[in-house]
Amino acid sequence: MVKLRRDEISEDQYSPLDAGWDAHLEGIRSSDNPYAINNWKHYDWETGWELAAALEQKDSNAGSESQNQQGSG
Repeated sequence: MVKLRRDEISEDQYSPLDAGWDAHLEGIRSSDNPYAINNWKHYDWETGWELAAALEQKDSNAGSESQNQQGSG
C-alpha cells in the first residue's frame, strides 16, 4: 500500500513534490494544484501527484495479475 509522505518524513524535509504525492492519495485532482503555473512549486507538486498516480496504478495492476493467477490454477 502506498503511504502518505507526511507520515514518512520530517516536516522540514516535506516539499511541494511530497504535497502533490499526498494530494493524489487523498483524492485531490491534479487540476486542483494549489500553486500558480508560473511558480516552480506548481511543477514539483504536479510531479509528486503523477508519481503517486503511476505507483498506485502499478500496484493496482500487480494486484489484478495476482488475482488472475490464483483464479486460473
